[in-house]
Amino acid sequence: MHEPLKGEPYPVTCGLEVHQQLETGKLFSRMPTTLREDPPEFTFTRKLHAVASEMGKVDAAAMEAARKKQTFTYQGHHENVSLIETDEEPPAPMDGDALDIALEVSLKIGAAIVDHAMVMRKSVVDGSNTSGFQRTTQVSFGGRITLADGTPIRLQGLAVEEDSARPIQRSEKEAVYRLDRLGFPLIELATMPDIHTPEHAKMAALKIGELMRITGHVKRGLGTIRQDINISIPGGARVELKGVQELELIDEYVRREMQRQGVLLALKEELTREGLTKEKIEGENGIDATGIFAKSTAKMIQSALTKGHSILAVRLPQFHGKMGREVQPGRRVGTEISGYVKVKTGLMGLLHGDEALEKYGFTSDEIKALHVAVHAQPVDSFALVMGEKLRAEHAIRVIKERAAFLLEGIPEETRNAVEGGNSEYSRPLPGAARMYPETDLKGIPIPEEKIERMKKILPRWAEERKKYYMGKGLSEKLAEEMKLDNRARFYGRLLEKGYDATTTASLLLATLNTLRKENPNVDRLTEGQLEQLLAAEKKKEILREHFPAILKEWAGQPEKELNEITCQHTQGNAGEEEIASIIGQIVEKNQHLVLAKGMGAQSSLMGIAMQALRGKAQGYFIAQALEKELKKRTGK
Repeated sequence: MHEPLKGEPYPVTCGLEVHQQLETGKLFSRMPTTLREDPPEFTFTRKLHAVASEMGKVDAAAMEAARKKQTFTYQGHHENVSLIETDEEPPAPMDGDALDIALEVSLKIGAAIVDHAMVMRKSVVDGSNTSGFQRTTQVSFGGRITLADGTPIRLQGLAVEEDSARPIQRSEKEAVYRLDRLGFPLIELATMPDIHTPEHAKMAALKIGELMRITGHVKRGLGTIRQDINISIPGGARVELKGVQELELIDEYVRREMQRQGVLLALKEELTREGLTKEKIEGENGIDATGIFAKSTAKMIQSALTKGHSILAVRLPQFHGKMGREVQPGRRVGTEISGYVKVKTGLMGLLHGDEALEKYGFTSDEIKALHVAVHAQPVDSFALVMGEKLRAEHAIRVIKERAAFLLEGIPEETRNAVEGGNSEYSRPLPGAARMYPETDLKGIPIPEEKIERMKKILPRWAEERKKYYMGKGLSEKLAEEMKLDNRARFYGRLLEKGYDATTTASLLLATLNTLRKENPNVDRLTEGQLEQLLAAEKKKEILREHFPAILKEWAGQPEKELNEITCQHTQGNAGEEEIASIIGQIVEKNQHLVLAKGMGAQSSLMGIAMQALRGKAQGYFIAQALEKELKKRTGK
């Protein structure tokens, strides 16, 4: 992609909004941030309504969601859902740990931090929050990051907010949510529209991901970090792609949105040249085509008639061949309009004249009859919908509105990311009308002295950590693994105290991760307890080989003292004299090797010694004793 010449617009302009879940309690209730897949312990239902903000206006996105008149069913478990999540009790004050993490990230990017953090309400009536709003708190403004190639990206601001409920299933009239995720703390970090290539969008997301992970307090795994991408091309409009989870595909999402907007802009020019106007499309009257299909054998038609649904159709003038035009891989103009029908009416979508309708069981006579009924000429197409009469009539209006808007260009809107890089319509872009103050919580003062203290202990960037670890003797492979681990800052503190780089990294990376698979309770062990274990090994009170057994037992009884746990694992440890005695016997039996190789015999004898002292001494002490014995025998 070429750099634009002076005065030439960029081929694309992007901004990112990154949402990262934090590893703390829920933001306003302190309940555990755990997800459960087993059957719920309770359920209840709600209806939600759009309300005006403090400015007296109702947000367009909220209004569209409210028009669906859906019923929302909520599921939960008492373990991780409180009365706050069910909206039966006011929120508790914001979790201080979550706010501190947000402050630390703000300082790391050089943002300006607010004097008082004020909690706001953001209207959300799609059912994803039981209260009809999401709580969000602006923490800082501005700042910047630098991409791997040196490109600076300005940042807009950082906020802390609560995550939404987890969608389970949806139908025309009902949406089901699980409340376990509702209230998870999120950091939301937004960039300025400084990104002008798909590659830079991906690089920016990677850098922000690193920024979040170096705190050591973020959740990991699919769904714990989500990117919203704002994208526009010259002549197009700002479109927000929401919920991109596959970081490796961010550049592809940008390319495909560029493709979609480019195709729709080209279609606008084509339709305009052909003399089509909005008035011609909007003047079309939908027809009731139920009678045409009264004897149809098509399964979808039979299903609709059995339910008592209506079948309506509308002519789309001069749209022949255009409804089937590809806007993204596997998605066409007809798919584009169908997405609006699904969201705005709750129906399953539409069929159109550019499709091979025979594959659905339609006969050629039925198709011809439909063309005649809507007065379609060879240059025209049509759209067909099925559903309850009022919904179907609404769908016809939606189809005409969206088809007419093709003559204007690209609508500003929010679209959902679809797996693989495509997107589909979600709702209008939300605006300022959805924000209003939270009346149940006071503002949180942020003292200057606190900020000054935090500045002194900010985390290192990943590559700075890697360089530091390797300088302490850690291998490049382990340093690469450790640099973005959630225990990386703890590891750095341990290195500063003189603990062995490799022993410590192996404990935090390999040993704990292996044990976690069979006993998740190892995460209950504190940093202080892990340091006690390393200190005991450093003093030669326990062997490194006994770490797994000790940790496994201690995780089940974390209230016990380390010496209570380790006594049974240290009874058989060989002392210095016993090790020396066994090494002496081994060297004596293999005197021929010593005579032939001298000190070079150490590598051959080490395996024999390790076998003889397995479980009784660490390799370091065995090697030390063997070297000492060989020097004595060879006189070196």
